[in-house]
Amino acid sequence: MIISILVASIVGFCISVYAFITERKIKADPNYKPACDITDRISCSRPLQSEYSNLFFFSNTTAGLLFYAALAILAAFNFTTLILVATSINLLVTLFLAYLLFFKIKSLCPICISLYIVNITMFVFAILAMSGISL
Repeated sequence: MIISILVASIVGFCISVYAFITERKIKADPNYKPACDITDRISCSRPLQSEYSNLFFFSNTTAGLLFYAALAILAAFNFTTLILVATSINLLVTLFLAYLLFFKIKSLCPICISLYIVNITMFVFAILAMSGISL
């Protein structure tokens, strides 16, 4: 199960890299239209430009990069208890960010939703790892 958490954290890191690059391109060029902007409602640039894009003293994309890198390190060293604590806290953050995305920003962000899925998956894997269940 730890391998699954490691793989999920790498996937989350890669998605966060895309989000980070997209955020930087949007800030550098207001006319830039990322591939994840499908319609006015299905858009990643809306949340990346919103007032909620910097909730953790720096960009949420930077926080994601740091979180997934830290989780990969924890998984590499098999720190299951810390992984469970981190993914539990992250699940609460994910629920809060999903609330902001759907009800305040009113957007369906493909990047954000992908990360929410990764986060929920990692939480489930952490619970399974703590209980000794393997897939």
